Amino acid sequence: MKKNKIRFVFSGFFERKRSELFRGLQLFLLIMFLGCPLFGVAQQQKVSIDVKQVDVSVVFRQIKEQTKLNFVYDPDQLASMSEITLSMKDVTVDAVLSRLFANTPFEYRFESGAILIKRKEKQVATKGEVVTVTGSVKDAGGNPLPGVTIMLKGLSLGAATDVDGNYKLSFTKVENVVLVFSFIGMETQEVKYTGQQKIDVVMKETVESMEEVVVTGIFTRKKEGFTGSATRVSGEEIKRMTSGNVLKALQMLDPGFKMNSSNLAGSNPNAIPDFQMRGQASIGNYESSDVVVLRGDVNTRPNQPLFVLDGVIGVDATTIMDLDPEQVESITLLKDAAATVIYGSEAANGVVVVETKAPVSGKLRFTYNGNYELEWPDLSVYDLMNAEEKLRIEELAGYYDNKNDVNLRNYYNRIKQEVLSGVNTYWLAEPVRTAFSHRHGLTAEGGDKTLRYKIYLGARWAPGVMKESDLNTKTGKIDLNYRASKILINNSLSVDYSDGARTSPYGSFQDYAQINPYYRKTDENGNVKQVLDDHKVGDSYIADYKTPTLNPLWNAQFDSKNDSRSFNLREALKVEYLPFDNLRLSLDFTLSRTDATVETFKSAQHNDFYSVADPAEKGSYYWSKSEGSSYRLSLSAAYNKAFGSDHLLSAFARYSINESANNLTSISMKGFPNDKLSEVYMGTEYQTTGGSESVSRALAFMMTLNYSYKQRYAFDYSMSINASSEFGENNRYAPFWSVGVRWNAEKEKFISNLGIFDELVLRGTYGITGSQGFTPYQSLQMYTYSNLMKTYKSSDVVGTEIYGLGNPDLKWQQTRNYNASLDFTMFHNIFSARFEYYEKYTKNTLLDYTMAPSVGFATMKENLGEISNKGYEVTLRLMPYSNAAKQAYWQVIFTGSHNKSRIEEISNALKVMNEKQMEQAMAYERPGDLEGKREKYPLPRYENGYSQTTIWVVRSMGIDPATGREVYMTRDGKLTNDYNAADQIPFGDSEPKFQGSVSTTFTYRGFSLTLAGQYHWGGQTFNKTLINKVENANLRLNTDRRALYDRWQKPGDHVFFKAIDGNVSKADTKESSRFVMDDNEFYFSTVNLSYRLDGKKFDWMKRVGITSATLGLYMEDICRFSTIKMERGIDYPFSRQISMSLNVVF
Repeated sequence: MKKNKIRFVFSGFFERKRSELFRGLQLFLLIMFLGCPLFGVAQQQKVSIDVKQVDVSVVFRQIKEQTKLNFVYDPDQLASMSEITLSMKDVTVDAVLSRLFANTPFEYRFESGAILIKRKEKQVATKGEVVTVTGSVKDAGGNPLPGVTIMLKGLSLGAATDVDGNYKLSFTKVENVVLVFSFIGMETQEVKYTGQQKIDVVMKETVESMEEVVVTGIFTRKKEGFTGSATRVSGEEIKRMTSGNVLKALQMLDPGFKMNSSNLAGSNPNAIPDFQMRGQASIGNYESSDVVVLRGDVNTRPNQPLFVLDGVIGVDATTIMDLDPEQVESITLLKDAAATVIYGSEAANGVVVVETKAPVSGKLRFTYNGNYELEWPDLSVYDLMNAEEKLRIEELAGYYDNKNDVNLRNYYNRIKQEVLSGVNTYWLAEPVRTAFSHRHGLTAEGGDKTLRYKIYLGARWAPGVMKESDLNTKTGKIDLNYRASKILINNSLSVDYSDGARTSPYGSFQDYAQINPYYRKTDENGNVKQVLDDHKVGDSYIADYKTPTLNPLWNAQFDSKNDSRSFNLREALKVEYLPFDNLRLSLDFTLSRTDATVETFKSAQHNDFYSVADPAEKGSYYWSKSEGSSYRLSLSAAYNKAFGSDHLLSAFARYSINESANNLTSISMKGFPNDKLSEVYMGTEYQTTGGSESVSRALAFMMTLNYSYKQRYAFDYSMSINASSEFGENNRYAPFWSVGVRWNAEKEKFISNLGIFDELVLRGTYGITGSQGFTPYQSLQMYTYSNLMKTYKSSDVVGTEIYGLGNPDLKWQQTRNYNASLDFTMFHNIFSARFEYYEKYTKNTLLDYTMAPSVGFATMKENLGEISNKGYEVTLRLMPYSNAAKQAYWQVIFTGSHNKSRIEEISNALKVMNEKQMEQAMAYERPGDLEGKREKYPLPRYENGYSQTTIWVVRSMGIDPATGREVYMTRDGKLTNDYNAADQIPFGDSEPKFQGSVSTTFTYRGFSLTLAGQYHWGGQTFNKTLINKVENANLRLNTDRRALYDRWQKPGDHVFFKAIDGNVSKADTKESSRFVMDDNEFYFSTVNLSYRLDGKKFDWMKRVGITSATLGLYMEDICRFSTIKMERGIDYPFSRQISMSLNVVF
């Protein structure tokens, strides 16, 4: 990969002028961080050098390590120097350099805290005019760049920028003078001198610089020698895709990462999505296809990846979701065994490593960033009947056929009169709103080469689109980086607080979707009435429907709550020591503390207690408090050694111990006479008390070895030995390991001579990793006091009983992982691509095994099966246009992935569970028992050779035109009208065959426009709306408009749905292939337009002290095009957003 030619050793080497106040602050902080070494005059510092036949850069590095002096030089010029053999002890730097460059065409000079090496100028007698050029050099964010080298093209004359990014260069005026600005990690720029006295330059970060290293969260490895599968996404890329949740942007930038939002929870700001990477490594929830997890709930999803934030391993997904995108430096996804084995038993589901921005050295500067968002509900997926249509389907259902019933006729005439008078209440609009949310962040940072600091304060207020639901977060963070001689100390302290109303007091959104539109919201006096319709005519009920329709707006009149609060503290300390060249020793200590509270209150007036007669039973309060703490201590060593110019050996070893402890206390009370008595202690009687505690401990040792030959070939070996208290005493320890190879083919002469490839890499890895996220005591025999918590007069003890059967043979869940990859970049970065193929095999899959009733225990944790995931990922990048002079480029990115999950082996226990599922599908449902009816959807079923996402249904041949009954096909090919769950077959898979994203970005002189969308194709979905809201719909309530059309009416009708049946106690249609539909979708997710203003171009910005400002506009969740029409956001609707962002640097 092409590198910048002008090089300097360590960028932060310039001294700053500072006020006496800042000097005092710095001295105080330095004393806290082990003191500050004192430096003498630069060239008089003493050093000792002892090298044999090494490159001159090795000498520079040794001087740097002993003095902190930095070198600026052109490596191409110094390449002509022969290898150095030098032995000098306790001599000045000046003496070493004098001997080093004696009899060479090079000279040196001390300048601005650095040593500038250049070729000696030829003495040419001239009397030309000497001109002086001054200016400043900044990055794209408006930050000054110290240490930038400015050279006259073709000459050895040059200068470097000072700590404020300013420079001064004098030279003899000649024709065709070109100034060359070079800085590591930045694109080299050339500016022609045409007589300007001042030349200011803005340097852009090179694409290669961010990708030159791979950050694993534990160590950093050069990309050229890394064999694993890792994708690094910059903070700038994330900000183009979203103004909020950074994990939402990841699935648009990496094809292997998925964020599955709950169709029930919709856009609820308190809902936690299900995150997955490369399929499911564990068997999921056996009871439900859509599990809603809200803040304050225990997140038990077994396939969630491991999250690492600034070195803190195992943070909650909500912590990452709440991050301010402006604070994110990069996010790295580690996918295969070679990349994740360093995390041992926590890595089978992949690792997400998030790095926030480190403090920037320089003068004290402030940065404000804000986001201001409008959000409104997306109700386009709901197609409910209007008042006229709803009355018509009731007529077709036969509810009013009895013309002789006077009371029934009066009821019907009253409803019809309401419809004719124009009553057509749009109930869906009642519980929702257009919400305005805003986020603010303020950063103060600065420092010098010894000490850098950063303070961040942030807050976000995010009301949801359901009325009175919200989520508010506050964050504070202090970062300190201290470097002295051979010691580096980084310390980060973070505090997060969040509180929110998890649900709306207006109730569930589906309550409003079921209310008939011919009902009025209020009575004739404008008061909200509780009962909209009791469905009673005289002494009988219409259609024998005895459940009154209650007004969901009634509840909003009374105080209620479903609130959560959480306080999190994270401390991360990292100390590094370099005892000698090539060896780095590190100590890492992280500490986390969490306190959370959940409160749920409903008064006696709540609709839930409408049918409760006893006042003492009305009203409820649930309160829970959880406390958690964890620590992790790690000791590590990294060694890198080059043998000649061809061989490089890297080794890393780490030993760690960690412990986590959690406590939960809960209480449930009842009997709250009114909504003003809304504290837990105001209840008349407690219902239940509960609690739990858990402690888990683990230790791990890991090591990695990497060998690289000529930067062409690399070999990796990593291993980790883990022990955990979570598993059986007979299987306490588990080894994990990986091997990997890499071929940087573009360095081969026969390929480089083609002139096509900038990069061409082949990689392959294999290894075994483990799984995380299990309960601490899952292998132990457990007892409970809950049923025997009684006192005895003759003793001071209480009774207990066993309730959990232990399994001492419980094994670690292990995943075998294969990965092969081809990466290439062509035609000078115009086109690049990555193709990856992977296979994952997980054995010893953990699941609750249902015990026989005679045993006395419901379940026991057991290793029950083996799962495989096979697939591939594709990322294509095209840059059809690029013009550095105009700061313009156009980039198109296409990502795609395919994953095929398969159950390779199941135990007899799982076969028994499958039989229970079929029994449940065939279970008798009592007529009139509407509460006991099961919502119809395919129950999960696990069979050898099929995936967990396979849709199991009975094959349907459609509606018989002669009889209007559904015709099924049995497993042996016979036709029947009788449904039998034993005839279920695999009829589709909800996992798409191919899914990914398409995005394009165009920038021009500060303007940037990004368009992004996601797609999936080839999967199937069971349309719950058609079966539950159309064919099985309770026609006493409102339902989907399709319930009125395409229904069987007479022999000969070829239709999709059965005849309209008004009997609310009818036998429901069950799960058949008739409701399985192809699910292909394109989702237009993001439009982002931004513009950056440079303070030097606008006088008004200079006057107020603004260095730069960036303004951005976003539209998110814009629209979707789908082959399936189904209600989305059942309990809480999905939403669309438009927002503005502002970033100002002072």
